[in-house]
Amino acid sequence: MGSYVETWKGIAFSVGRSERWCRYMARRPQDPLPVFKVGGIVRLTKPDLDAWLLRQRDSSQARSVHPELLAG
Repeated sequence: MGSYVETWKGIAFSVGRSERWCRYMARRPQDPLPVFKVGGIVRLTKPDLDAWLLRQRDSSQARSVHPELLAG
């Protein structure tokens, strides 16, 4: 992956998930997948993706250590 990925298909390939999952994660209200459009083309930058994946990992680890966070 260069400095960015274009298209839902490319984004899905880069994160190893389906296009449908990527679109869902981009629309979720809390910490969405950090995609943006440039001239109608969806784009995701590598630094944004890396930071997002790190937040997801940290959030997942916090929930496994502190199950009470699942309620909130």
